Amino acid sequence: MKQKSWVKLAKTIIIGIILAFGIPISISQVLGIPISKTLSLIVSTFALEYFAVTVGVGLGLKPPFILLVVTCVALSVVLLLLTIFGVIGEKSKRVSNFLSKAREKARKTKVIQKYGVYGLVLAVPLLGFYICPAIGWTMGWRKDLVVSMILTGFILSSSIVLLASTGIVKFIL
Repeated sequence: MKQKSWVKLAKTIIIGIILAFGIPISISQVLGIPISKTLSLIVSTFALEYFAVTVGVGLGLKPPFILLVVTCVALSVVLLLLTIFGVIGEKSKRVSNFLSKAREKARKTKVIQKYGVYGLVLAVPLLGFYICPAIGWTMGWRKDLVVSMILTGFILSSSIVLLASTGIVKFIL
C-alpha cells in the first residue's frame, strides 16, 4: 500500500527534527555539554555545512561529538530534501517532464558515466549537502546509495576540516 505523499513528508520532517535536534541535544545532556553550545553547532551546520566543525572546535567541543552532531544534521537535511523532491516529482507533471529531460542530458556527461552515484562522495566538498540530493534524485539513483555516498563525502570533508582545525595536520606535517 502506497503512503500518501503528505504522510511521507510529515514522517520525514519528524525524523529530521529528531536527527538534527533530538539526538544531539540528548547526547549533550548525557555528556554535560551546554545546550547552547550544541544548538550553536547545529545551526552552524545548517549554514556552513562541513565547515561548522570549526565552530564546534571554537566552542571547545570534543571532536567525536562535533562529528556526530554535524553528521546528524547532514543526514536530516539529505533525507528531507530527497523526500521533498520525491513528493514534488510524483505530484507535478512539469517536474516529471523536466526530470526525464535532465536525466537524459546528465547521463550523457562523461563525469556521470565514469563515476555514477559514487561521484557524490567527491561532489559533497564542492557542491554541499543541499545540492547533492538533487543530483541523486534527478539521476534516479537508489535513495540508500545516494544517502550513503553523500554522508561518506560529508564525513570525510568534516574530518579533514576537523583535523585542520585542531592542528593535527600541522603536527603531522
